[in-house]
Amino acid sequence: MGLEPSQTSATRIINKLLPLLSILIPGSSQTLIKKTWRGISIFLITLILGYLVYWSYDNYEIGKAQINADKAFSWLLIPLVLFYLWNILDAFLLANNKKSSVLIAVLSASIILYVIGWSVTNVKMERLITRFDDARIVMKKLVNPDFFSTLQGEKIVVCGWDCLWDYSIARINGTESPDVFVSDNVGRIFGQKGTITAPTWTVLFGKATKNERIPGFETGKIVETIAIGLMATLFSTILAVPISFLGAHNIMRRIPGGTAIYYITRTFLNIVRAVDTVVWGLLIIVWVGLGSFAGVIALTIHSIAALGKLFSEEIEHIDPGPVEAIEATGGNFFQVIRYAVIPQIIPSFLSYTLLRWDINMRSATVIGFVAGGGIGFFVLETIRMGGYQQYAAALWAVAVVIIIVDYISSRWRFNILKDQPQKVDNIPTWKKVRNIVYIILGVIVFLYCWEITKINLKYLFDPGPTFGRLLKDFITIDLSTKVVNNVVRELIITTMQALMATTLGGILAIPFSFLAAKNLTGKSKFSAWIFYITRSVFNILRSIEALLYVAIFVFWVGIGPFAGMLALAITTYALMGKLFSEAIENIDTGPIEAVTATGATKMQSIMYAIVPQIAPPFLSYLIYQWDINIRMATIIGFAGGGGIGMMLSTFFGSLQYHKAGTVVLAIVIIVAVMDMASAKLREKFV
Repeated sequence: MGLEPSQTSATRIINKLLPLLSILIPGSSQTLIKKTWRGISIFLITLILGYLVYWSYDNYEIGKAQINADKAFSWLLIPLVLFYLWNILDAFLLANNKKSSVLIAVLSASIILYVIGWSVTNVKMERLITRFDDARIVMKKLVNPDFFSTLQGEKIVVCGWDCLWDYSIARINGTESPDVFVSDNVGRIFGQKGTITAPTWTVLFGKATKNERIPGFETGKIVETIAIGLMATLFSTILAVPISFLGAHNIMRRIPGGTAIYYITRTFLNIVRAVDTVVWGLLIIVWVGLGSFAGVIALTIHSIAALGKLFSEEIEHIDPGPVEAIEATGGNFFQVIRYAVIPQIIPSFLSYTLLRWDINMRSATVIGFVAGGGIGFFVLETIRMGGYQQYAAALWAVAVVIIIVDYISSRWRFNILKDQPQKVDNIPTWKKVRNIVYIILGVIVFLYCWEITKINLKYLFDPGPTFGRLLKDFITIDLSTKVVNNVVRELIITTMQALMATTLGGILAIPFSFLAAKNLTGKSKFSAWIFYITRSVFNILRSIEALLYVAIFVFWVGIGPFAGMLALAITTYALMGKLFSEAIENIDTGPIEAVTATGATKMQSIMYAIVPQIAPPFLSYLIYQWDINIRMATIIGFAGGGGIGMMLSTFFGSLQYHKAGTVVLAIVIIVAVMDMASAKLREKFV
């Protein structure tokens, strides 16, 4: 049945007038046309861009254009007005059922964001050239790590690759060669003979008294780091499992008051994981003191939240069939959990645990910056003393350990998630013996890690005398105008720093990702070498945390957000390169064969058959990486990378915990907002 003429006229009038609302309130017309998320996004983006233009001009005179001696304005108002006009055009087109392009909106917003980002991040690309001689000094030391030493007269010096080459040639030719020996630095990293505090077992068996110093093997800093990562993963997994059930909506809705518990748990997990491990470390050292134990607790707290979220989401995605079957037989709540839920989640829980172990190993390498203990504390000491060759040795050790852990965890995850039924009957005797040996070795490793991380549970129930005051000051956040303005300033700088790093790293990663895609470069011996070299570079660079890179760039370009941005760009380049190359490897080969059949060149095949397939995942990965970089940018300031991390470090160092609480609250808010925004944006591209 058609509309009456009067109704048709009224509808036309409404369609003409409705877009006019976007003149008054950007995005309002789109919302009324039932393009809700589009309308809300336009409204929020307009507010954010308008505030950034005002803030950047008011604080830094960014975009200043002088009209005359007395009048000036920000030329960034031009792209802002362009975005506003696009919003009106978009409303008119949508109201008339016409397609609207977002190209103008994206360009306008990008101009504003990148101009402000370039300025507040204090990007000075010329420093990469003008201070290259300084960087070359550091680079030379970094490629010649302190693993071997030799004598120059009576002085012990590091024996680099040139020295080792000369030594090797001399030994082969049988000529006189300088003495080369393992450096003391190797002992500090991997372990050495020395004096140690009497282990618990020696005290129990009467071999030594408590806290007595006895001859023994001093644990290396890299071994201590591995122990921190292992213990944190174990403790967090054990604690995250029960918490994950509280955060699973399909489970909690089955019990009275469960929905409220679900929302409380999810909120708790989101807040805890929004605060970086390094920040937790600053709080924990006041509780239990400096050392590896503080690092274990800090990592455990963050890992509980991260694993709890992943575990709860996995529980929510289980097959409801077995649950309904158990309930149909009259099974109670606990029987449903035991026989219908747990069997489904064990493989994925183990997989996530191994993934978290990989992440915790990386985090353990930097937790020592604030908590003490591990390779992070060793790196901090060497940087302060200018020992870049000792620092380089630590980086090389970290890279090797993380690559090994990454390989082991990925292989185990693959085996766990393989859809192969396991036979439990008639297990061979040798397998039973092997499993017993594994259990015994596991117990020994656990006890050893417990000992070297100096875990003392009584400290958990006997916090330091100043911890109560710290906690009180910390939650009594300072909302004075001066503090809030300073926090907002640093938060904007941090967000822009992450944006610039994501963009730079992503752009650099794109061409190299094609070289690291096996389906493109694995067809000849020469191109296969390109593949393996590029992939190896990605793996080595991403194995090292951005916080460790900051020390290099601070020496190169100076302290500040530019150094932090470059450090984040390196890790972004490595991770995006790996993800981009994997996306290229997973493309459909059909379009490539079709384009090639027409006689297209290699470049034409890439442009018309590969790029259209990889553009959506590439954008999704970049948005995801921006989210990660914002989290990372909140802590790189601890090593001189600028941004809100430097402010937080200053507040903690000067015992201004109420101001530090304000910073942490701001970090939680921005991370939560970015988490939701990036998740929504990724939905559009995946």
